[in-house]
Amino acid sequence: MRGVIVPLVTPFNEDYSIDVPALEEHIDFLQKVGVHGIFINATTGEFTSLSLEERKFLAEKGRELVNSAFYLVGAASTNTFEVIELTKHARDIGADYVVIAPPYYCPLKEEALFRHYSMVAESTDIPIILYNIPSCANPLSVQLIKRLALEYPNIAGVKETIDSVNHIREVILEVKGEREDFVVFTGLDQHFLNTLILGGDGGIMACANFAPELHLELYKAFQEKRFEDAFLYARKLTELSKVYDLASSFGSAIKLAMNIRGFSIKPVLRPPYVIDGDNVKEEIRKLLKKVLY
Repeated sequence: MRGVIVPLVTPFNEDYSIDVPALEEHIDFLQKVGVHGIFINATTGEFTSLSLEERKFLAEKGRELVNSAFYLVGAASTNTFEVIELTKHARDIGADYVVIAPPYYCPLKEEALFRHYSMVAESTDIPIILYNIPSCANPLSVQLIKRLALEYPNIAGVKETIDSVNHIREVILEVKGEREDFVVFTGLDQHFLNTLILGGDGGIMACANFAPELHLELYKAFQEKRFEDAFLYARKLTELSKVYDLASSFGSAIKLAMNIRGFSIKPVLRPPYVIDGDNVKEEIRKLLKKVLY
């Protein structure tokens, strides 16, 4: 698995129910533009605001709809046994990968994190993508990632949502250096090109919900060694990533940007998240106009 993976938003109606037609439309759009993977129940998909039953429903619905891209399902929880349940469910419905962020809220030492992932990896053979997002959950060190990757063949890669070139470099050198099939993805749009240059495999980036053409053109240019074009798209993505700084949450930034670009997904977030007001929306509109048009 390589390339541009999209961590899907979860569309909601005004009453906070899941907007299934909008989900179907968005997945169809992403497949038509040619993204390489689709990831449901992601951070961008507000998985912490979904019930266990809703997460399973979305995983099943996504499996029905995704047919021309890799299909990834999020299975993070603070409860190890719930992670195992979600991981087995993803395997049973035919997902290609599960993506598992570390437990959050409660600080854990590395041995506890190792045991958490070990229990999951030993419970099923579906390929697992570790999800390192230290701004939201217990951090995964390079040595812990390496230990897990070398001990468990089904721990297949890592998504690095970390604003550190050096960390990504060390993961690529230390882990891919000993296990070539281990995949490394950035979770940040502005790190897409440098991750590829360092030897990574792609990106799982939220802005690809509303501007996948930039990510796809960058990836294609890099693969074809058209580096001037790759630099151009990288600069655009670097500027576009400012959208996160304008809003109060990832979800608000992405759903407002999608609304501005004409997607049918409504600017609705489940509490406790809130959609930012007209002032923020106007700032996002100005940014999109500058970068995309």
